[in-house]
Amino acid sequence: MYSIIQKIYEKNNKILKEGLKKVLSGEDVSFLTVAIKEFTDILGKELFSEIAHQLDEIIFEDNKKKKQYEPVRFQEKSLITKNGKAKFERRYYQDKETGEYVYLTDAVLGIDKGERIDKKVKSEVIERANDQSYNKSGKMVVPGLEISATTVMRNVRKNEWDMEIEERKEEDKIKAKYIYIQVDEDHIKERNKKGCTISKIVTIYTRKRTLTKPDRIDEVQQIRKELVDKFTFSGLYKDNQKLWEDVAYYIDCTYKKDEIENIFIMGDGASYIKAGVEWIDKSEFVLDLFHLEKYINHLNYDEYLKSKLQEAIDQYDPISTENIMNEAIKKIKQEIKENEQLGRNTKRLKNRLKKIENTKTYLKNQWTGIEAHDKYKDKLTGCCQEGQVHHTLSERMSTDAKVWSENGIDEMSQLRAFTQNGGDIYQKIIDISTAEKREKKIQELEKKVDDLNNQQFTNLSNQLTQLKASIDLANNELEEKKEQLHQADIMLEYPAIEMKYIQFRNDAENYSKIVEQKKVEIDRLTEIRDKISQEIPKIKKEYKDEIYKLAPIVKMLNEADFVNEEHDYSFTPKKGKEYSINETINSIYTHFGF
Repeated sequence: MYSIIQKIYEKNNKILKEGLKKVLSGEDVSFLTVAIKEFTDILGKELFSEIAHQLDEIIFEDNKKKKQYEPVRFQEKSLITKNGKAKFERRYYQDKETGEYVYLTDAVLGIDKGERIDKKVKSEVIERANDQSYNKSGKMVVPGLEISATTVMRNVRKNEWDMEIEERKEEDKIKAKYIYIQVDEDHIKERNKKGCTISKIVTIYTRKRTLTKPDRIDEVQQIRKELVDKFTFSGLYKDNQKLWEDVAYYIDCTYKKDEIENIFIMGDGASYIKAGVEWIDKSEFVLDLFHLEKYINHLNYDEYLKSKLQEAIDQYDPISTENIMNEAIKKIKQEIKENEQLGRNTKRLKNRLKKIENTKTYLKNQWTGIEAHDKYKDKLTGCCQEGQVHHTLSERMSTDAKVWSENGIDEMSQLRAFTQNGGDIYQKIIDISTAEKREKKIQELEKKVDDLNNQQFTNLSNQLTQLKASIDLANNELEEKKEQLHQADIMLEYPAIEMKYIQFRNDAENYSKIVEQKKVEIDRLTEIRDKISQEIPKIKKEYKDEIYKLAPIVKMLNEADFVNEEHDYSFTPKKGKEYSINETINSIYTHFGF
């Protein structure tokens, strides 16, 4: 390693010398620091390239690899790293057994097929894109190298940012009497669409904690509240059932059910929010006072009626509330009528009437949520979901006239929630890559198992064909014997012929027994084939991970030499004792428990 670094230093030390020379001649020290940064970037790129080259040579000299893989050609690879774009050459191999082509050096270095950006760089780009535009994010991670906005966007959308929720051990679950679920949405402009697209957000917590933060003036304290045990879900969630299934599953995995007394679902009363009561046990809907106040403010034009309405709602009096709204509607209608008689424009009054009628309907539909404030007044903490919407979604997605695609809205909403929940973007990328490699390996093993099954079916079919041919031959010989017996019956008067007749009859009986034995063998083999056909798909579906255990059997059969000895088929592994095909099949049956 030292020799590699020494070689790179000798090649690029002019950069350091130039920087040092400028400083010694009276220039600012920044010339030296810039030179050091440039040199270390070059050192990092070339050191990586040299290590990759030596690793490729080690793989090439490996005797085990030589037996399995055949080198085809050299191929250059470029990879964007923290030090810049590194380039190196590695060999392209072909698997002698499967014919598959692969870069073994890439596999050892953990570089995925088609990967052009190092996973650490990719994670930092996505972290920046979480807070700022794709264009800016691509320019800020690797100095002197710009990653296009399209590439940044593609990497954000390539990964699914749902948080992996694992059930906690019972002793690790959270004890909480009350759980609060705040639900709201942000309205985001979608490209090539009239109007906005709704991205939903759910915030779950157990209580609020008051924090004080010193302001610039010592005597002034800035007071704010923090949500304890906070967890966020966000995304388009076009399927409301999926939204509440996720929330219910999180609660089941995180909280001790026996400790929960009430779960409060707080929001503006939209149907998808109130539907959560049907999915979450021990839950009650509570109307968000922020949205209630917005509807009360529709009466701002009449302070007297507004104060009466506020008083009726504070006293949780539905009858007085409805009467006040009816009075407000009656007044506006009377005013519209008078203006029409005078020939005045009534458009503004009609719009006001529509708002007041909507307010009346809203208060009537949400009255249960309003009364919940009185019923649970000692348990409620107040809803702060508007702040969560702004902090999680609006400041990145709906301010400054941003425009998104539908897929972009969904992915960015999930990413914002993922990072707020403490998700590690780099680890998520690693996990996705590992899962993809695991899935590919499983598919390869499944293919080998399928090939093994096909070979077994082929062998059974060949045995059945030969047995049928043997039976046909025995039937023909039997018919010949019968014909000979018939001729013998005619000539029974001669003692010598009688002896021959007896011999013919005995032979016929023996052949009849052979035919019956062959038929039994055919039935047995047919039953075996049908059972394999029925059981293999079930096993592949229910015990997917058990496929790995079949690898030794696949290897044993692939290495075996089959021999045909009259009516018995056997195979001899290249090393070890001889096994019959029936013994091999029985071993497979025993493994699966047939």
